[in-house]
Amino acid sequence: MGLFRRRREPFLTASPDAPVPGMIGAHEAAVPAVPAPSDVTLTSTASTADLTSVPFSFTVEDVFSITGRGTVATGTVAEGTAHRGDAIEVVRGGTVVARTAIDGIEQFRRRTDTATAGDAAGILLRGVRRDELERGDVLRRAG
Repeated sequence: MGLFRRRREPFLTASPDAPVPGMIGAHEAAVPAVPAPSDVTLTSTASTADLTSVPFSFTVEDVFSITGRGTVATGTVAEGTAHRGDAIEVVRGGTVVARTAIDGIEQFRRRTDTATAGDAAGILLRGVRRDELERGDVLRRAG
């Protein structure tokens, strides 16, 4: 015998589709009807245009230091659009802890000039040390 012992339990040999005596038609009343796809109207609470028209907001998920380049904050853009060269603030607990600028934006090993709402990105920050950023900090447009 192996590590797992099998217990002898009764095995049902009847078809699972076969009706149970006394239950014919009862299950149909208990299951609500599913509407046809044409009857369902999909509504969105916020469109992509709404998220890109507001000021830039980015929550830091992780921080890296790249030798010769600087400090990179990774995460997802929550709102707005970031451009290379934009002046931003690092906010922790509602207070501004640093002011800097975006030196570069990278998405999946591809350098870009912009990152919009919903994009996972790495943002290279000018003049910020790794120990000045923490997970949970928010990067937002200065001003």
